[in-house]
Amino acid sequence: MRFGPAILGLTMLAMPLTGPAQAAGGATEDQGAGPQSALAMAMTIYAGGITIGKVDMDAKFIGDKYHVSSNLETSGVVNAFWQSQIQATSSGTLGSHKLEPDLYDSFYTGHQANHQEVSLSYEDGNPVRLYANPPYSTTGYEVKAEDKKSTFDPLSAVIFISSGVGATASDPCNVKAPVYDGRRRYNISLAKAKPVAVKTDNGLYNGPGFLCEVEYKQLSGFSPRVLRDANFPKIYAKVAVFPSGVPGRKFVVPLRVWANSQYGVVAAVTTSVKIDGNPLKGGG
Repeated sequence: MRFGPAILGLTMLAMPLTGPAQAAGGATEDQGAGPQSALAMAMTIYAGGITIGKVDMDAKFIGDKYHVSSNLETSGVVNAFWQSQIQATSSGTLGSHKLEPDLYDSFYTGHQANHQEVSLSYEDGNPVRLYANPPYSTTGYEVKAEDKKSTFDPLSAVIFISSGVGATASDPCNVKAPVYDGRRRYNISLAKAKPVAVKTDNGLYNGPGFLCEVEYKQLSGFSPRVLRDANFPKIYAKVAVFPSGVPGRKFVVPLRVWANSQYGVVAAVTTSVKIDGNPLKGGG
């Protein structure tokens, strides 16, 4: 298992999102109509007990529209061989039983001033439109057009996984999301949930939650060597459910996501949560 993809996979799975409330008829984000809610949080990433990065997320919901932004930045010794900053945003529409992304943008800055911008746009059932700057080749290990259908960008996939669209707040670990990120096609699945008591070491939360087992399955867009050598360990997440001020809307928040790897335990630990602008207190 390569170190960079392990961090990216873990932190993408760590970013939480919300269950949808019923939207007012005809409400749109541009109109500013319908129920409004928000979730903001931050996590610290560790490998073998050493801090290697941070990730934060800010999600806003107006009526049936969502907009989420996230930032990932590595730090410490990992920067010697895998320095990265990733900023990403996604927006779209949430319904009671469906999710439709509109636009996804990501900006990557790597070691030695490597830069990459990727945008995915979705238009009324048409094939996903990819924009990349600088352009990169998608031939050789390309994802077939039919395999891109009914997929989500990475951030929208997190919304689908953690919301009432893909699963319910009472059973948040029973869902699979098909993802296309502009180069690769993979599935993220949650299963084997069981109720657990969650008590964070940093005092952020102490109360009931769920233990989820996460699977990251590579499908296409990867080289044969990557597919052959893929040995992602089992990923686990402890999550808790919190109500929003909007009736019918609940937030499924990961408090700790971790995997046992060849580098020791790689974990993302939540350090702060704000629901509708209100900080989460130690009792939940």
